[in-house]
Amino acid sequence: MKCKRCGRNAFEKFRGTYYCRECLITKYEGAVESAIRRYRMIRKGERVLTALSGGKDSVAMLSSLRVLSKRIGFDVDAMFIDLGIGRYSRHSLEVSKKVAEMLDVRLHVVRLEDYGFTIDDVRGKVCSVCGNAKRYIMNRFARENGYDAIATGHCAEDILANLFKNMYSGNMEWSEKQRPRMEGFDRIVTRVRPLYEMSERENMVYVLAKGLPFLNEECPNAPSTKWKEIVYEIERKVPGFRVSVLRNLARERRNRGDEEFRYCRICGEITTSSVCQFCRNVKKYARKNQ
Repeated sequence: MKCKRCGRNAFEKFRGTYYCRECLITKYEGAVESAIRRYRMIRKGERVLTALSGGKDSVAMLSSLRVLSKRIGFDVDAMFIDLGIGRYSRHSLEVSKKVAEMLDVRLHVVRLEDYGFTIDDVRGKVCSVCGNAKRYIMNRFARENGYDAIATGHCAEDILANLFKNMYSGNMEWSEKQRPRMEGFDRIVTRVRPLYEMSERENMVYVLAKGLPFLNEECPNAPSTKWKEIVYEIERKVPGFRVSVLRNLARERRNRGDEEFRYCRICGEITTSSVCQFCRNVKKYARKNQ
């Protein structure tokens, strides 16, 4: 096959068309830029802290943002949270350091262990505790170090799978948190999803085209993929389904004034109760209590 854009030998297919390595990279970065501009995700002059895990999605996000930061005019750094998941976390950190070095991006490393526990200490709802820890640490670090926005590598399948799961569970209020840009307020830093319209396969092909390393192993605590499989099946039967739903979701608006917030009496972060969930997790899983 030949590249449709330049006629050279094709590397892989991107959105139904074959491209050579260089043209595929250009098309991918152009698609990410288009989404960023469409949803006004990142504004000129902002300092953006990206969540880097070493997986293909976060590597694709950091690489594309590194390129687009020059075009759009924003600063980008990366952050790795060592969750203490044994061998998996060690490998994740090794890959993340290598990626940050190759892309010439500053990498901050924060260890959950410094807060008194690791994910390996958790029993029961591991993913819930892990997700809470990552949100808490990213937000606090970003705010205290003057970042305007936190960028996460959630792609189209992640967002739609979460949307369906929350709809099934009756947690409709969570749907608004799936939008491409969630404005910050009080002590909460703005969150953006640069890969909002990109698929997992597109992220993988881009990372391979760029020759970047990535962690090709799954977290031992990874949840079931059944919701993503539903998204894949619908997209197969209704091409264009993903982007159509995501763009409609992005148009939803909700008045945050309806929600009541207070401050955690232990750490001072925003919460809906007297003690935030992260501090409750620290108290429950801290090694000194075991």
